Amino acid sequence: MSLTRRHFVQAATLSLLAKTALTSAFAEVSSATTDPTFAPENLTALTGVSTKTFEPLIGEAFTAGSGHHSMGYLTLVSVTTVAHIKASAAKPRMAGRVSQPAQQSLTGFTLRFQGLGGAMPQGTYLLRNASVGSIPLFLVPSHAGAGPATYTAVFNFLNPAGPT
Repeated sequence: MSLTRRHFVQAATLSLLAKTALTSAFAEVSSATTDPTFAPENLTALTGVSTKTFEPLIGEAFTAGSGHHSMGYLTLVSVTTVAHIKASAAKPRMAGRVSQPAQQSLTGFTLRFQGLGGAMPQGTYLLRNASVGSIPLFLVPSHAGAGPATYTAVFNFLNPAGPT
């Protein structure tokens, strides 16, 4: 097969498009890794958290940031335990056997914050506090209307299945 001008131009165009796509994809990953929200030291702060972690912090102020930008201040207003929820999860099938669903339970708690300053959209923020350091939390606005804005963070934990 001989190389024609048309094939050469097509191959060159595709090569340039692929180079541009790959470069922008790697640039996206690179900029995401500079966001301090998901730095390993911030994620380890969430290991073993419970209501007991946050109850002593009720009334304390947290600074909220997104990336390298400060978004305002939040005060922890309440810590609420979520009721235990039973859930069924399918067990892996065994050859020739019908399996029964495994019973698992969910436990969790919610944190409610009151905001100072402008309203923040739903998203993941890096909250800083002298007592717990920096922790990334996904906050959802939970009060729209008159008065200060409030935000909720929800923690859900899947408990190991007991004997069936």
